Amino acid sequence: MTIPTEAASEDEVDRAAQVVDWDNRYVMHAHRWPGGGSLGTAVAAKGVWLTLDDGTKLLDLHGQYMSMGVGHNHPRVRAALHKAVDGLGYCVELFAHENKGRAAKLLIEDTMEGSDWAGRVRFVASGSEAVEAALMVARIYTGRQVVVTRQLAQHGWTAGAATVSTSAINRGDYFDLPTGQVRNATVQHAPIAPAPFCAACPLGQTPGTCGDSDGTLACVRETERTIRSVGVHNVAAFITELYNGAGAYIVPPQYPRQIREMTERLGILWIDDEVVAGVGRTGKWWAFQHYGVTPDIVVAGKGLSSSAAPVGACIVSRTISDFFDTGVWTAAGSFHGHPLSVAAVAATLEAIIEENLVDRAATLGEYVRARLSEMMDKHPSFDSFEGRGLGWILNFVNPESNRQWTPSDRWYDITADGETFKPSEFLTEACAVRGVLLFPFLPNSMHLGPALTITKEEMDIGLNALDDALSELDTWTGRTTDGCAG
Repeated sequence: MTIPTEAASEDEVDRAAQVVDWDNRYVMHAHRWPGGGSLGTAVAAKGVWLTLDDGTKLLDLHGQYMSMGVGHNHPRVRAALHKAVDGLGYCVELFAHENKGRAAKLLIEDTMEGSDWAGRVRFVASGSEAVEAALMVARIYTGRQVVVTRQLAQHGWTAGAATVSTSAINRGDYFDLPTGQVRNATVQHAPIAPAPFCAACPLGQTPGTCGDSDGTLACVRETERTIRSVGVHNVAAFITELYNGAGAYIVPPQYPRQIREMTERLGILWIDDEVVAGVGRTGKWWAFQHYGVTPDIVVAGKGLSSSAAPVGACIVSRTISDFFDTGVWTAAGSFHGHPLSVAAVAATLEAIIEENLVDRAATLGEYVRARLSEMMDKHPSFDSFEGRGLGWILNFVNPESNRQWTPSDRWYDITADGETFKPSEFLTEACAVRGVLLFPFLPNSMHLGPALTITKEEMDIGLNALDDALSELDTWTGRTTDGCAG
């Protein structure tokens, strides 16, 4: 799979084999690496580099589920965690403590770029829990129960978050491989509006020509119809992502403003899930800041603590926080506002500010755009890309037919479509051999989402490996002319 950089001793090899054996025997796994194999045993990480037990170093170009804010083992985050361990260690969220207050202040004041819409933040233990908190807040505040979502959505794996997750590959289904049976733990799903996915519009519209006489996008119009079909008086909120992680697309530029106008007009809340897109990923602190609008609730996680400690955050508007100040919310969590987690949050945000990483992500993103354009011109299998900052989506086709290898694409469902050739898995394997770590999710697409601290030289290492891997994909012969594996 990968090329070791240093020879491991016999004892190290034996110990690594034991670790893998324990992992295989006792750990309940979710996702599997392509082909069912293992990448190996991780032993260290620094910056954008992950080290395995055999000495292999992998450039983490995906940020491991786009989770790395300021990179692995950032000195400021490491120091903050050591200080927290030596100090408070743990206390329940009933107590005030320095890191929690500082992290909250940084989020509410320093990341909002002059906007005073945000009122308070609730710290929880993960992005999925932050979605759960947002759903609870919306329902309590409005007194309504229904939250409407979109196609291709992914908001987490916990029970409530799963009800608003509609991406077939990320909604928590269990595929029983011996029997072929699919088991689903989600009791029900929320009402689903069309995906604002212009490249393959589910409503059959064409980018540039879509819109009513007043300019309203077809997907926004149908979203309002979905809400009205449920009954506006029943709907608490509409939940979106602006950089769609699981669906691998960015919403059209008119979409956020039109969704904001619609939700305000109907009197429902807008929940903006920025677990992937937030905290500088797109070249602004938050993706909504690209569009000149503000939501009612923002959900954050992943890069919020650089994933040095588990954490999520639910940020609410001043109006909502004023409402909650008048009562008692009986929703305590043992690890909410955990001193180690919020220490990592505060240190991450301070590092981003001091190192000017948001602006740097925007600048480096323009270089990435230029490199990807060159690669797309060079490789017939590289069909298109979109993104900004350090969050990019790459799409691939069969160069012989100029069609997607898996025709169902974002709507791929193994139970309906069976096994097809997936270029994302092919490229993931090919890049791993070259020392670059990526992850495949959708069959015809993949993400680039490294830490905000990645250098231009390190980015070139990753893009050069991908360039080489695309050359293999361009000429690979293990396929039929219709795009499926032979």
